[in-house]
Amino acid sequence: MTSTHKNLIRLKAAAQEYEWGRTGSASLAARLGKNAIGHGFQIDEKKSYAEVWMGTHPNGPAHLFDDPSISLLSLISSDPTFYLGEALVRKWPSTTHIPYLFKVLSIKKALPLQAHPDKGLAEQLQLKDPSNFVDANHKPEIAVAIGEPLVGDKDTAFTGFVGFRPLEEIQTFLQKVPELAHAIGDAISVATFVQSPSTDLLKLLYGRLLRRGVEARDEVATAISKLEERIQKGASLGAPNGDELARLVLKVNSQYPGDAGVLATAFFMNFAKLRKGEGIYIGADEVHAYLEGDIIECMAVSDNVVNAAFDAPESLASQVDTFVDMLTYTARPVSHWSLPREPYPHSREGRTSKYDPPMEEFVVLGTALNSKNAKTEQLAAVSGPTIGIVTKGRVRIAVSRGDEQLDLDEGGVVFIPPGNDIRVELLEGRGPEGAGEVWWSTFGL
Repeated sequence: MTSTHKNLIRLKAAAQEYEWGRTGSASLAARLGKNAIGHGFQIDEKKSYAEVWMGTHPNGPAHLFDDPSISLLSLISSDPTFYLGEALVRKWPSTTHIPYLFKVLSIKKALPLQAHPDKGLAEQLQLKDPSNFVDANHKPEIAVAIGEPLVGDKDTAFTGFVGFRPLEEIQTFLQKVPELAHAIGDAISVATFVQSPSTDLLKLLYGRLLRRGVEARDEVATAISKLEERIQKGASLGAPNGDELARLVLKVNSQYPGDAGVLATAFFMNFAKLRKGEGIYIGADEVHAYLEGDIIECMAVSDNVVNAAFDAPESLASQVDTFVDMLTYTARPVSHWSLPREPYPHSREGRTSKYDPPMEEFVVLGTALNSKNAKTEQLAAVSGPTIGIVTKGRVRIAVSRGDEQLDLDEGGVVFIPPGNDIRVELLEGRGPEGAGEVWWSTFGL
């Protein structure tokens, strides 16, 4: 290690403004921006602030907070072994990118109905359309709810559509909701599925609905309008959780009127509801559409996505066939996608949980402190790079090498090279509990 190497580096993250993001200071991504982005960042109450990105992906790379002319990627490239660790350099010798992309999302309305390609498909898509697919990597991801309870539901901090429902549930909806069959427009295939459900027929029906959402949008919109009118008149859907389904149809249709995604999500997909601190894992080629809430998200370092609904038809037309063909059509209860929160074995004071998905690029950690009886935490060194963001309170982060420390308010982002023990101290808590919170993504446990 030379004298120029630092072991605790404050980062300038990247902000992403998408139409589905929460607006102005209602957005957690915006509120964190003062310290995550810094350098004159001002909240515009009319703008939608969707994401904060922390990583090296070219679509939103981090830079050094104290010298924004230097990207994190260029710093790493100056000495990959020091900043990434020997294990990671050996594993992926052809790149100096951090293997994960760490994010905060603040969601006001449904994201596009989407899936992320596996590595083989990503390579094909990049060759075919490099302007829209700038990398050739897969993009499995996790989401952990970190926000306050949603309006009208004191137990739920995040909602989203994840994976396909069990086939028998879809079978029931096709029997009980005639507007769904009308929108699909293939009575014979619907009847065949009702008689004998299968994933092959699920693919056929789902593809039919999504293609008609682009090619026969008016007919699909008419079916949705009839269903909406029936719900508003108080009709029962005659299915399990019918009242919740009815509310979902009205909610999503108010966001994307007449969109095939209204039916493709509510009746085909699981509705996931997460309490604060609960997580889900979305593998490559898995269908999903997040709906509402603030989350920590982490994924393999990629920005590849294929959309099929909740977007302009002209944008979707070139994507729907790929989307329908790529999906896994895993049809399970929503618990199949649950990602458990577990004790973190490298936590020395027991105040950090881990979310460890079945992939090799990262593990996400959440450190929860309070000013009453849990003001400090110590994390043992790992063999790969770590990125952290303060989401609640004011904390001091110190590392074992070089005697370096930083005091950070909410939104402060740090990069820590491998081999460092990390000490976290809560300087000022928030709320009645005096809470402090730091989220981390790391490699090399």
